[in-house]
Amino acid sequence: MQNRLKDSWDEGQIDELHAEIVTTILDSDTESGVEAAVEYAKFLKHKGLDNQNYPIFLDLLLHQNEELIYALLADGKVLDEFTTLQKTHYLIQVCFELLKRFMPGDVFEMTLETLLGVLDLHYHSSGVGYKIYPVVVEELNNLGKFLDKTRSQADKINRIILDILGNIGELSSKDNKDHRIDRIGAHANKIRSAFLDDRAMLEDAMPASMVSQ
Repeated sequence: MQNRLKDSWDEGQIDELHAEIVTTILDSDTESGVEAAVEYAKFLKHKGLDNQNYPIFLDLLLHQNEELIYALLADGKVLDEFTTLQKTHYLIQVCFELLKRFMPGDVFEMTLETLLGVLDLHYHSSGVGYKIYPVVVEELNNLGKFLDKTRSQADKINRIILDILGNIGELSSKDNKDHRIDRIGAHANKIRSAFLDDRAMLEDAMPASMVSQ
């Protein structure tokens, strides 16, 4: 059948059909749909993560299906494999786009931890990371909105975010000409300080509408 399809459809149409079928399965909340989604996640994990298929893994994180997310992320294998990927502009852009779409309290912790883990690794050397992907203020706000002042700085999610902000906060222009870098470093430090200072509020550093109540 696939050969007959290839005779009448181009490759793009076939890929679009496959994507539509997979999306229908993943979005299904029936018992059979959930089971199929979990099996699909297991299949992808068996194949392993690489520089060609990682967008599929990231797309799966959008589906707020607890069983699917658990099957995909619970053992930490996917996060470990992300560390082996080539650091690209596209990879970091997608991570920030996902953070923008998610809101505090409406995203599974394993999903958030995976995205933050990728960003933490990317900006571990902030200068190199910024050169590959020059983060902007809005993206820092979408990162900072997941800080939770009701929890300690040792909380897993808080700790990763604070580490990312701390690394980005080290950015500065060496020749005092590129003030964009200075602004980014200063804003990262401002969000971080607003969390660590008991007298301050996150609203002091970022839009109040983004701060978890």
